[in-house]
Amino acid sequence: CETVQDEKCDDETSGYTTFTKCSKWPREVCSVNKKNVKKYTPITGCTKEPRELCAPAGCGFKEGAEVCYDKTQTIVQDAPKEECSLEPQRTCAHVTKLVPKLEPTEECVDVPKEVCTRSRTNPRKVKKPVVKKWCYVPTEESGLA
Repeated sequence: CETVQDEKCDDETSGYTTFTKCSKWPREVCSVNKKNVKKYTPITGCTKEPRELCAPAGCGFKEGAEVCYDKTQTIVQDAPKEECSLEPQRTCAHVTKLVPKLEPTEECVDVPKEVCTRSRTNPRKVKKPVVKKWCYVPTEESGLA
């Protein structure tokens, strides 16, 4: 496995200027190769094996010199079966999620409104007497009581 640096750059606007802001984070990149491996354990050892000797009666046995030699013997054995199981392994990485940014916009709707104005058609002057009615309670202050 090798660690690779990922880099993401975004344009950010502040007032009338726009600048690029970059952030880096590590990420593990691994490659898996499949190979067939045959495992075996050779059995080695030295053992003395008894042999039956036949000779005519009256002949004696005399022990001779010990003779050793290498002997390769093919032994057939079951190839071991490899058992594998899946074990969960947690890998973490930075994830950038897009979050909606709500900005208010002006939305205008034209609503019809009835506007009434009074207009005088054929205006003329009419004399109306103005009558003012004054009411008071006579008191000593006013001098009428």
